[in-house]
Amino acid sequence: MSKKLPPGWGHEQPLTNTRLPLALQMFSVAEQMAKDMVGTLKLVKEAGYDGVEFYGGLHWVAQDIRLALNIAGLQIAGWHTPWEHLSPNNIYATISYNKVLGNQFLIVPWREDEVLDTREACLTFAKELTWVSDVLGQHGMVTGYHNHGKEFVPTSDTGELPWDIIAQNTPSNVIMQLDIGNGLLVYDDMLDMLKKYPGRGGTVHMKPNINTFFDDAQCTINWDEYFSICRKEAGVRWYIVEYVNPDRHPNDPAGAIKAAAKWFMDRGGR
Repeated sequence: MSKKLPPGWGHEQPLTNTRLPLALQMFSVAEQMAKDMVGTLKLVKEAGYDGVEFYGGLHWVAQDIRLALNIAGLQIAGWHTPWEHLSPNNIYATISYNKVLGNQFLIVPWREDEVLDTREACLTFAKELTWVSDVLGQHGMVTGYHNHGKEFVPTSDTGELPWDIIAQNTPSNVIMQLDIGNGLLVYDDMLDMLKKYPGRGGTVHMKPNINTFFDDAQCTINWDEYFSICRKEAGVRWYIVEYVNPDRHPNDPAGAIKAAAKWFMDRGGR
């Protein structure tokens, strides 16, 4: 493992009961961000978040983002980085961009279904992701992979879960960024997946099932169990909210993110 990786990474991750910071995935306020970056980041801070996770291509000048984050008083908790930006032709420009931001976490947000369909395809992706990890590690950064649903559908040839193949064939410093709500659409035990790869959590998307809120009666997720495993086993450093409830907060993403942050703060000891 590279000596330039963040202190305490991987198997040295300290076990703790302390409060973990909360970040917002900025896709939740994409329209507002496109109109007013500084104002939107201030809104996110006022809603109760400690940091943000960006997404997509390199839309803005990196220095402008860094200044806006400083003005708002927010940290950067990662960037959902499209796979093409981590290709051999683009990765060094991506590294330079993220160095300006002070961002360590470059998470691959998704791959096409054919990349996850067979064991061989998953192994090829794992090999490529390992190369990305090695390059980023030389610059004090880490990569990771974020699930949707296909990762928990058995491969067409061996019947293994793509998530398992990827996790078992990449280094321990590659974050397996679990999206609880996405995973629960096709697989009923995301808590088991979180425990299955200790120290690999890094950052986790805390999200209930579609069209429910964290404290809805129909939301059967035992959040206290997730909090405990995140802190003590999964090596989580950031909780990330990527969620707008269209029923409780219709056409009101600002209200939705504020309600989500309040729910986290009211949990005490998260």
